[in-house]
Amino acid sequence: MQRLLYGLPLVVIAACSNDPGRFVPDDAALDAPAVDARADASADRAVVRDAAREAAVNTNPIVVGVVPDHGPFTGGNQVVVRGTNFNEDSVVRFGGALVQPSDTTFTDSRRLTVLPPAGRVGQADVSVEINGRTAVLPMGYHYDALLVEPDEGSLSGGTLISVRGLGTHFTDATVVTLDGLPCAIDRVEGPERLWCRTPAHADGRVPITVESGDERITVPEAYRYTDSAESTRGGLGGGAIAGNVNVTVLAAGTGDALPGALVFVGDDPTVAAPRSTRTDMRGRATISYPELRGPVTVTVSARCFNSHTVQVFDAQNVTLYLYPQMIPSCAMGEPPPGGGGGGRGTYGAQISGELIWAGPNEFAPNPWRNIPLPRAGERRVAFVFTTQSDILYPAPSPGDGGTVLEYVQPGYGGRGYPFTIVARPAALAVYAIAGVENTRTQAFTPYMMGVARNVLASPRAEITNVRVDMNIPLDHQTQVVIEGLPAAVRGEPDRLRVEGFIDLGGEGVIPRPDIAVNARDATEPFWLTALPAFTGAIADARLTVRGMYGTGQYFNSPYAAVIASGITTPDDTVRLNGWVGIPNVTTPVDTGSLATDRTVRFDLTGASPDMWWVNLSGDTLYWQTFAPGASRSFGFPDVSRVMGLNDMPAGQQLYMSITGFRTPGFDYNNLRYTWLSQYYWTAYSARTVLFTR
Repeated sequence: MQRLLYGLPLVVIAACSNDPGRFVPDDAALDAPAVDARADASADRAVVRDAAREAAVNTNPIVVGVVPDHGPFTGGNQVVVRGTNFNEDSVVRFGGALVQPSDTTFTDSRRLTVLPPAGRVGQADVSVEINGRTAVLPMGYHYDALLVEPDEGSLSGGTLISVRGLGTHFTDATVVTLDGLPCAIDRVEGPERLWCRTPAHADGRVPITVESGDERITVPEAYRYTDSAESTRGGLGGGAIAGNVNVTVLAAGTGDALPGALVFVGDDPTVAAPRSTRTDMRGRATISYPELRGPVTVTVSARCFNSHTVQVFDAQNVTLYLYPQMIPSCAMGEPPPGGGGGGRGTYGAQISGELIWAGPNEFAPNPWRNIPLPRAGERRVAFVFTTQSDILYPAPSPGDGGTVLEYVQPGYGGRGYPFTIVARPAALAVYAIAGVENTRTQAFTPYMMGVARNVLASPRAEITNVRVDMNIPLDHQTQVVIEGLPAAVRGEPDRLRVEGFIDLGGEGVIPRPDIAVNARDATEPFWLTALPAFTGAIADARLTVRGMYGTGQYFNSPYAAVIASGITTPDDTVRLNGWVGIPNVTTPVDTGSLATDRTVRFDLTGASPDMWWVNLSGDTLYWQTFAPGASRSFGFPDVSRVMGLNDMPAGQQLYMSITGFRTPGFDYNNLRYTWLSQYYWTAYSARTVLFTR
């Protein structure tokens, strides 16, 4: 659909419509006799001066455009609202939904950088309010029906991308194209999620089109082909090294360029140019000499920021994000770029409605006849929640208003049992699980479920009349067989856990911690019980199963995990295999000391991951290392030999985590920071070690 950018005169009218001082001529003024052309010219000049002065002090906001003027239904993408008379108190709304104050950045009087809230697919008005005066850009923004992740990749193609929809109807016959070129379908996980591999294409932004029968959805500029160091996503690319490595160093959180950062090849930070250099004002640096070939190891370090090492890679372009360090010497004077600064608050939404049971009462609540009668010391109860964004990050607690009993206040005139919960601002679903609870032990047995789909919660919104029909029996079960566990070392890990999640595509996932199963070994199958059939309101759902192999009651380090997703029926047998081996650190040992050569060494029993991600932290230190999955050691160059850089303090206890992960379509030399999100991992393992230097 073609979208129009409305003209300035219309916007100015909207911006001034609430101004009580605005002059509107009446009929008498229009009928007044003409003024003699020879009247006092000085009076005319005074009127002109007064009008100019009045116009100069006009503080009404004006909105003229949004760049880009579209984005995914999930919100969260960065856009710039353009206009005039903006200030730090500007309040922005998309389709009437508030933008989080903490997601609104005042750039200058003509620009506001914001992260839109989730919204309904289609056109949305964009408004800016300042001190009670509001400017509106009608249909200034379009919410797309698709979300592409990652939204950029290599020119050579082959990048595995996730396409998520809201209210879409993906099938195995769905066709996806990027700028008219086919994106090879890898798998379809449901009507609202699929994965495909990008074709090769020249540099630039391209549209994506998804066709499912008569349904055709096109999103312009949905994907960017790039191998340049200017990538704002971070990572590696550009092809094999042939004499040059281009490095861009940015501040995490803000994306600001970091000038003056030291960049060097190898393990000696004092090495002379051309094997070392400093970034310019744009955060860019190039290491260049004729014999430079990959693979190489590069370290970047900046005053008041962490250090970052990328091991044995072969890519011409490197973009890295550094985090500011909260150390005393950096607290004096001006804060470093990217040091952050408090936002103006983050707000959730409030959702209220009713749980509806079928029965003879047409205008009053019906009894919970599909839940067994409680015995002594038990009660029938339902718990209301919202979906979480993925299997990793829990939704906020719904509050006490999410606990519903089979009781309503006398005189209540509703159709069901009321609830009121708090929710994250997002496109989500509201669900409830009802069953019998032991009032002494809080042991809960689930029997029924209800789901309300397509709820759009924006910051500070009060969403009412959400109806949740409690008509989904929890009478199915999934058998889970664990195969190929990595070997334990010195008795660790020592226990297993299997968890189930109901994936609703663009609306997030329903976690089921109430049916998770724990065991000491994998000799017997695991059973995830009390699952629903994927019919009715959740006919498009898919099951995701995660197996955790961890240490101690809380499944701490060392641990490994594997994830199976896209399961179309809860009656299937799921086999969890493809585990990643757990690293066994040999130097330094836990609570020991780092070797004088500053090298960490480890071995591995089991399969290698695609990549190792190492994080070293202390009271005044943070250091990241990326390494390919075949690596079994990595070092920390001694940057203390360069004045102003923050090195590992002697005698201080340091905490190191080594995480290995596997993700479909991974290519270390085309690494993207996006892949550091567990959302993309199919298997991972980790170990932590405490030591001193």
